[in-house]
Amino acid sequence: MRLSCLVLSQLIEFSDNLWYTWAMKKAIIVAYDRNRAIGRGGDLPWGRSLPADLAHFKQLTKGGGIIMGCRTFESISSRPLLERKNIVISSRPTGVEGVLTVMNLPSALALSHYSTFIIGGARVYADALETPEIDTIYATEIDASFPGADTFFPEIDMGIWQETSRVCHPADADNAYDFDFVIYKRVS
Repeated sequence: MRLSCLVLSQLIEFSDNLWYTWAMKKAIIVAYDRNRAIGRGGDLPWGRSLPADLAHFKQLTKGGGIIMGCRTFESISSRPLLERKNIVISSRPTGVEGVLTVMNLPSALALSHYSTFIIGGARVYADALETPEIDTIYATEIDASFPGADTFFPEIDMGIWQETSRVCHPADADNAYDFDFVIYKRVS
């Protein structure tokens, strides 16, 4: 009897650890154009012309955490995104209720006790791509180029990342451009 209790206890601990690992997912979420542009003058280069991408972002990040740099935070009007734990990487506190401020990505990840998404900007993305615990990239690849872009997503090293899913969406009455939802998984 004691042995079965021990085994059951270990099984519960094992399943709790599996749940904990799943719940602690750390990923990048990004939208970029053919040239990997992600920003222009503090906004998205394509503006709000892809509502399906914004809905996808909301669906994936809602209920979890988001990590962003201070310029990304400023680009969303320095307000926390609702129904998410907002963490901003900055050398100065934001002073905004409901927003945690940390000095770097490792500190932000240490505060993440739930599924967390890195949402930008370029420097934070570059650091995240080099961080082994970040194991997934959710990319919206927009089949267009936007002149005047000033912020870019780093090149994805296909020796480290592998495309595992691609769903194509043609332009329609609501979405001005063709785009794909693509998932990359870390393989090394």
